[in-house]
Amino acid sequence: MTFEIAFHDDARILEVVYPPRPSADDVAQYIERTRAMIDAIDGPWSCLVDQRKMTVLAPSLLVSLADLNAYARKKGMMRTARVVSGSVSEVQARRIAKAAVLALETFATREAALDWLRATPGG
Repeated sequence: MTFEIAFHDDARILEVVYPPRPSADDVAQYIERTRAMIDAIDGPWSCLVDQRKMTVLAPSLLVSLADLNAYARKKGMMRTARVVSGSVSEVQARRIAKAAVLALETFATREAALDWLRATPGG
């Protein structure tokens, strides 16, 4: 299973669903696909990351994901919302956000995250 990625034009939200155990190859493909999508976005946008299924992320992959988040910020990402369930996915979300120097907004449901992104100016 790999990352699921979609861009919601109407809300200007890039949505990503993490797989349970992303491999180095999964992350490399995800970064390539996501950079291409980011490059096609004109203007500000937001990101919703659903990490509820993810149970393990190798520490070596953290740097690559942090670099992608830094790239996204340079390319117009205004804010990000992460959907987590339980302490494991929240710890993973915090590690990624810390490495990318991102503010962390976490939510228990996709709907709550989307509502927050839609209600916040610039998204």
